[in-house]
Amino acid sequence: MRARVPISCVALCALSCATPQLGDKELPPRPASLRAAFEQMPAPASARLRVLSDNVDAWVARWRLIEGAERSVDVQYFIIEPDAFGMSLLGLLCEQANAGKKVRLMVDSRGTAALSRTLMGADWLQELVRAGAEVRIYNPVERNVANVIASGDLRAIAASNHDKLIIVDRTGAVTGGRNISKDYLSDPRDHPGAFIDMDVFVEGSDAVRALTEAFTSELRGPKAKKLSKDAGTDDRDGLLMAAAAMRLWLKDPAFTDAELSALDTDEERDALALVYEGGAVGALDHIPSDKTRALVRLVTQQLTRMPRLRGALHRPVPPISAEGECVRVLDTHSSWGPTQRNRVNENLLAAVQAAEHEVVIQSPYFVLTERGIRALRDAALRGVRITILTNSPASSDSPITQAAFLRQWPRLLAEITTARLFVVGGQRLMHAKVGVMDGILSFVGSYNLDPLSAGVNGEVVTSVWSEEFAARERALIVGTTEEKPPLVYEYLIEKHADGTAVMAQGAPVVRFGPEQHCDAEQLAKVKEMEPLLELLAPLI
Repeated sequence: MRARVPISCVALCALSCATPQLGDKELPPRPASLRAAFEQMPAPASARLRVLSDNVDAWVARWRLIEGAERSVDVQYFIIEPDAFGMSLLGLLCEQANAGKKVRLMVDSRGTAALSRTLMGADWLQELVRAGAEVRIYNPVERNVANVIASGDLRAIAASNHDKLIIVDRTGAVTGGRNISKDYLSDPRDHPGAFIDMDVFVEGSDAVRALTEAFTSELRGPKAKKLSKDAGTDDRDGLLMAAAAMRLWLKDPAFTDAELSALDTDEERDALALVYEGGAVGALDHIPSDKTRALVRLVTQQLTRMPRLRGALHRPVPPISAEGECVRVLDTHSSWGPTQRNRVNENLLAAVQAAEHEVVIQSPYFVLTERGIRALRDAALRGVRITILTNSPASSDSPITQAAFLRQWPRLLAEITTARLFVVGGQRLMHAKVGVMDGILSFVGSYNLDPLSAGVNGEVVTSVWSEEFAARERALIVGTTEEKPPLVYEYLIEKHADGTAVMAQGAPVVRFGPEQHCDAEQLAKVKEMEPLLELLAPLI
């Protein structure tokens, strides 16, 4: 999520200026039970769900779903990068539009800057429009200056659509935390910096209808600008050949261990890239343009550096983890503009209030509002065990969020007395957004436990009532917390025998925190952000 660093600064500042009431509102009434909390969410839906915890499985699920479309494809992402994954996805959408399928795509102007701005690459999206697709840009940057001047509201700059959705034929969908780029979809053995993330594959017309409603409500909203085809360059071949190269790579046999060992030199990889480049353009009945060749060369060169992606279409489909009337879809509109909806905040808080035994939380960006602190503190007073997994300065890509987190975490452990706090210490960003309550109610989506998701961005979350699904999600989170340093650390404060925090100069005494495992450069990046935290004082 490389685009988040500059976006976070603006968005958090905008939120602190525009919506200080987020931290002051009362909690919703406590439901009679956790099941009652689930029942009060939007209409129930029947579905079959598959957990997508592996990056390559997550990409294959997307590819199979779109390639098998018979009528329609809806796609909505915060980030689509112009790399092998992003360009081949656009090419696959172009294929489907050429075949007469109804294709609708929306990308966020901030997250997908390289493809959505006129001077930075919007020509590729224009080619989709020329193929018959409907393409929209969420809250285009060029509108922001005028909107800020007119309204005085900084959310005009910050507000993003953070949803991650692929919906096909209104019967199948993939949603969760992953965007479209090598950071989210590569095998970590090929790309050591690949993120740790979580998606869910949803089958069933009822549940997918609810996801389609979330998609359409933003697509048709006033913040989504429809892209015209006037500026197209009539170079659709590049997109189609990017998809062709990816398809060849995914369909060919997986490399053996011996073949993987042989791909150690740049010369061997470049030679293989030329083979796939030739295979991708071979179906053309005309000479490709220089632009097409440059794109196909880029895609094939990147593919040869992801050898464990080859042959991935031969992988088995992940097993079903939940089935039946077990799904509720929660969605939130961004806070900028006349049409707003927030079905996430109150339902998440209600579920925490209703939990009786355990709350397990995984969130890459963890900065709680006062309401969130109160809800977890009350749960701890009821004896609810609370486990939190998030990033540290060593793994995070957002120094401003880390600065806020580092200021807040000792207080959280002091006040939420049953909480244990774990952080990722390695180079891989943990990007999954998952919650599990009492081993039966799960949440998977795009929603982070931070002020951006709570009050600025549009988000979508799938809530699931299933012991099997919850057990799978919980095992993935708790299994990570059981990793040894330097992969994972537990942050600790000093406590008295009765469990209360040891205080010094009005603050909890830290036993183990970021200073004990982060290097000077990592800590310096975070400390540079500390002056901005005064803008967040109403919230944290």
